[in-house]
Amino acid sequence: MITDPQKSQANLDNPVEIVICRTFAAPRGLVWKAWTDADHVGNWWGPAGFTTTTHSMDFRPGGSWRYTMHGPDGHDYVNRIDYLEIDEPSRLVYALGGEVLDNDVSFRTEVVFEPVGEDGRETQVTMRSIFPTADARDFVIDSCGAVEGGKQHLANLEVYLAGMSALDTDEAPFTISRVFNASRERIWEVWTQRDHLVQWFGPEGSTMTRATLDLRVGGVFHYCMSHPNGMEIWGRWIFRAIEQPDRLEFISSFSDPSCGIVPAPFEGLDDFPPETLTTVTLVDHAGIGKGTLLRIEARPLNATKAQWAFFTAFHPSMSQGWSGTMTRLAEFLGN
Repeated sequence: MITDPQKSQANLDNPVEIVICRTFAAPRGLVWKAWTDADHVGNWWGPAGFTTTTHSMDFRPGGSWRYTMHGPDGHDYVNRIDYLEIDEPSRLVYALGGEVLDNDVSFRTEVVFEPVGEDGRETQVTMRSIFPTADARDFVIDSCGAVEGGKQHLANLEVYLAGMSALDTDEAPFTISRVFNASRERIWEVWTQRDHLVQWFGPEGSTMTRATLDLRVGGVFHYCMSHPNGMEIWGRWIFRAIEQPDRLEFISSFSDPSCGIVPAPFEGLDDFPPETLTTVTLVDHAGIGKGTLLRIEARPLNATKAQWAFFTAFHPSMSQGWSGTMTRLAEFLGN
């Protein structure tokens, strides 16, 4: 049924079930805690781009978790989980449904946590969702992207587990995401072709006046951008990973006409990191609206503590700039 435990697999052979499995590089006790502790579960729960607001959580047989999932497309999903069986740290059974009368999603889920290897340093999680009818299962697959959403759900957990030992760090990456009414292939195309980039990339009001693009690992995107205040600012990307149409990773920096690295050309940005590692990921949006979720993550590269601190404090300004860029992309895509 599951051929590669390192990756999520969905078993649709049974017409009333969805089975998804993933192996995590974490001991079973830690995985259980992330899944069942109110301080942790809301931080990763749901498909890519979703956030969760917990209203109440009573983790015991007969208890309930009431929460709202906020989709990156602006849609809210009001949910309730009723805990049926708890066998710590190996098995959890719960019923999921909505808190509103017109909610069409209701099913029972069994989650099994199994240690992997003699030392138990890894854990395989098998999540089996059982629906009342085949039509009910097919509804959540077709309308809500349940299979892809389940895979993203466990992928989120993997990322969260990797950071649980460093939750108190101040070195937080910058992230921003948005859902677009376009395929991953189309968005990849406009992100990776020069003639498209010059038409939409950059904050609102800016214009890209010059650009060269060499799309390969080690290749460079070098560009000049004119801003409304009359400034001309050069920038460059050096590509580190190109995984069409899912992931693009590059080192970004302010530049000069010769493609060298220069400090940030704005007053008060002396501690801005000279280089930033930026990752652009594209995944199918597991929600009612469908489309593609684009997520950007950026973090300083080889930065000092002072540069990390400045970068973290600068997140609101980065969010404003990237939000304008996302809006221009949406307009370019005809959204």
